[in-house]
Amino acid sequence: MTLMVNGRNITLLLFITLAAGFIYRLTLTTINTYPPGADIGLHESVINSILAPKTTLIYNYFHMGGGVSATNPGYHIFAAFIITLTGAPDYFVQATVASLFSTMIVASAFLVVKQVWSEKAGLVVAVLAVFSASDILMLTWAGYPNILALSLIPLLFYLLLQPTRLKSKNFIVATSIVVGALFLTHVFSALVFLATIILALLISIVSSKSVGFKQAKLWLTPIFFGVILVSPYLLSVIPVYFGSESAITGSVSIMKQAVVETRVVSTAILGLAIIPIIFFLVYSKKRQGRFITPASVLFSSAVFVPLIAAQCYIFGFFLDYERFLYFLALPVIACIGLIIVESSEIITKALRKIRPQISNNTKTATISLLIVACLCTSLLGASLFTLPDKAAAQVDFFQVMNNEEFEAIQWIQQNTPQEAIFVADANFGWWLSGFGQRRTLSAVDPQYLILQREFEPAQVAANLLKTNYLVDNGILQIEQSGPYVSGSTHDIYASVESSIYKPLVFSLNDTNVSMLIREGGVANEIKLGAFADSDIHVVNDGNSTSFIISRQNGTMRVTEEITVFRGVRFAEVTFVFQNEGSVNYDWLRVPFKARGEVVQYANSIGIIDNTMQWVNQVVLPQNQLGKDASFEENGDYYELVFNLGGKSNAVLSFYVGLCTYSAPSEILSSEYKNSLIENNTKNYRDAVSNDSINSFDYRTEIRKWNISYIAARDPQAIARFMDDRIFEVVFRNSQVTVFKIIGT
Repeated sequence: MTLMVNGRNITLLLFITLAAGFIYRLTLTTINTYPPGADIGLHESVINSILAPKTTLIYNYFHMGGGVSATNPGYHIFAAFIITLTGAPDYFVQATVASLFSTMIVASAFLVVKQVWSEKAGLVVAVLAVFSASDILMLTWAGYPNILALSLIPLLFYLLLQPTRLKSKNFIVATSIVVGALFLTHVFSALVFLATIILALLISIVSSKSVGFKQAKLWLTPIFFGVILVSPYLLSVIPVYFGSESAITGSVSIMKQAVVETRVVSTAILGLAIIPIIFFLVYSKKRQGRFITPASVLFSSAVFVPLIAAQCYIFGFFLDYERFLYFLALPVIACIGLIIVESSEIITKALRKIRPQISNNTKTATISLLIVACLCTSLLGASLFTLPDKAAAQVDFFQVMNNEEFEAIQWIQQNTPQEAIFVADANFGWWLSGFGQRRTLSAVDPQYLILQREFEPAQVAANLLKTNYLVDNGILQIEQSGPYVSGSTHDIYASVESSIYKPLVFSLNDTNVSMLIREGGVANEIKLGAFADSDIHVVNDGNSTSFIISRQNGTMRVTEEITVFRGVRFAEVTFVFQNEGSVNYDWLRVPFKARGEVVQYANSIGIIDNTMQWVNQVVLPQNQLGKDASFEENGDYYELVFNLGGKSNAVLSFYVGLCTYSAPSEILSSEYKNSLIENNTKNYRDAVSNDSINSFDYRTEIRKWNISYIAARDPQAIARFMDDRIFEVVFRNSQVTVFKIIGT
């Protein structure tokens, strides 16, 4: 049982650990043939842009319609070289390269911990790093450049913590190359590394000026030359990141709001991360007699800097804050590894005091068993680690591609013009732009965008895949699916406090809206969706925008109109019934869905959601509840019922909208609820903002963006396009339908 002290066996165990780590990672990325994650498609589009005849490192010919790119090319240059060299399938090469770099994190962790503390601790940390949750997570969502960057940072720590060797020119050159590779691979990771180094040096200088300045000279020299090495690229890309084009400091408010709402890190997590900072300083005091050493301040800074960066929205920088947690993985795992080794030694010493006759071999065996036990406990009990069962579930969660979908991409590459422009959903669109090598507008959520130029094509793609017409006055947003869809819907959403989440205020589905009529004295019920002849047009006069759908069948005409007004919180819904034969209109039933407590007051219907603290309200200015209008609850939906009086021609209208309130649910008295409803009833036509009305017309946007094809996977989108005569099916399998646009 001398495995823990024999250097040769340490090397063997390290080799086994690295081999196991690589096999584990490669299995996860190839078990479903196609690697998980949508980002691999982005990486493929960067690789293809690098391999293009006229290449630049800041331009992507395919991603989000083509344009300036903020994706750093370090990983992609290496992957492109391997692809060219081997001729293997691109996705397999990317998976293999990423698995290799992820395993390199394990090796770098061993090197730096061994350099600073001990070989034994290095091996324990390496074993823990094999199952690092953040590394596995990056691998499964295809954050390959992040992986490479996070393998280079501990390698640089290892190089910088060798002061005697840093005086060698060859060593400086090697370190400078690694620094340059880091900046070329992931600028933000490089900036985190640079901030970590600067903070560590400042602490060292404050502690001891003479030692601190010597250390600063040794560390900053290779960093300086590394930056100089890639300065031409940095000079071209830094303005892209921090100029007006970037979402980081740019002016697209919805992108900033999306990042803040979805990617902010919990303060509880940040608070727990302070523990390793204290540990490294205290452990340094115990082992070396002083709190401040190059290693202790470096590892403490490596925790502190990401903690601050995760809160940088306070300073006006808008990034994916959750990704800063990835930088915490190595120092936190190092902290756990050191605790395991130290605890094992303490327990063994205690045992020897109890039984002094314990031999060295028995001592070694005891340490070995304790370390193994601690490792197993750590891996099984902590959320910092991902074992194979959890990793497999993670792979399935992020899995984007399958055989049928890749078949569609191959068909597109082989059967469509190279200059064709596609629209697709976010995940499939990124794969299509990369592996199909076609310019693609992908419906990506705004929090995942970096450049302002990406926002508009993403928004166009998202709108095109979900609706035909859309109008937004900054308070209400109306989506209209068009007359070609069976079950044409008109969805009215509210913008609440500039949030990216828009609650549904009111929804009309024409297959559910019904009329009770008499034709020649014979009663009949007709659904609006049953009319074969329908037409839609949009009217916009600057102060209001209306969706108008006219339906007729030879004996009657029914016009449905939804109008949103500039700066007004309520939209108007109007029905016009016209007789073109011998028709009398008796009743109209309008079902809709909402959540909350129903309050009928002041000739209005309010549905109060105490959880979200908003009121969904219907105002009836032309009808009287209980007389010619009624409200019914029918299980999972509500219904407005209007008495049309048997007229041959009739018009009715009502208003729908939403307002928020701020009051604890326990003090919501009946009087308070009634006052909310009454105030809205009085002010539903008042303008509360001066924002202009923005609209989306699918035909106009198709012409504007010169869109040639749409690749759809969503059944509702497919049904909508199938019913529209401007779209022609050119490819279809069980997963993907490709539509060619044949006229607008």
